[in-house]
Amino acid sequence: MNILAVDDEYHALKMLESAISEAVSDAVVYLCRSSEAALQTAGAVHVDVAFLDIHMAGMNGIELARELKLINPKINIIFATGFSDYMREGIELRMSGYLFKPVTAEAVKTEMDNLRNPIEWKSGKKLRVVTFGNFEVYVGDTPVKFARKQAKEIFAYIIDKRGTSVTYSELAAVLWEDGDYDRTEQKNLQVYVASLVKSLDEVGAKDVILKSRQGIMVNTSLVDCDYYRFLDGDVTAINSFTGQYMSAYSWAEFTTGYLDNQLNKIKR
Repeated sequence: MNILAVDDEYHALKMLESAISEAVSDAVVYLCRSSEAALQTAGAVHVDVAFLDIHMAGMNGIELARELKLINPKINIIFATGFSDYMREGIELRMSGYLFKPVTAEAVKTEMDNLRNPIEWKSGKKLRVVTFGNFEVYVGDTPVKFARKQAKEIFAYIIDKRGTSVTYSELAAVLWEDGDYDRTEQKNLQVYVASLVKSLDEVGAKDVILKSRQGIMVNTSLVDCDYYRFLDGDVTAINSFTGQYMSAYSWAEFTTGYLDNQLNKIKR
């Protein structure tokens, strides 16, 4: 399930995100601080539910709802606002719900249980990735078997990069450190990447990897990862970090230090 949350006030948006994530833990939540960004997101991915602030700079929430309906007539619109003045406009738009700030997880769940256009609830996540401690990948509770340890390390590295494209020469430097990226390494790297794709394809998660001529990246929307949830402020993920991150890989030390610093800031 894809959920869009839109509010031009940062703190209000983060509170809305927190309430949605607590109420619908298996949803992919897209955060936008402008109507323009929201329309771009809705044009790129199928959005099932949109939580919209009404008073925003530029295009307001009512106008945004109309535009979103043009993109997807079945989208569920839920207004999250501090004002009751727009109830009539919401009804005319056949809105699914109308919440008053501050939005709570309980209120979000009530609206999600009573959507105008019911949807099939799906996680959207194909893999569960554990990075705190050793690096492991699961489909449900079943570990993914990688035929080559180099393929597993490649996947670990692109997980660490969180959706940023990684060039093949960069991957070669990770695997062989001081070695030259010559023809032999190029061929070996192709074998390892192909092995990675095959392992993921065998568990129905081939599309977690996005490839181009320049490099590869992970589709973060299809991955449930403790590292990503930590950065999103998930309390469970924060509490599960004990100072170890992808312990088998020396290149992960930089991220380990970053997580330590973030944890210290949280505890202050």
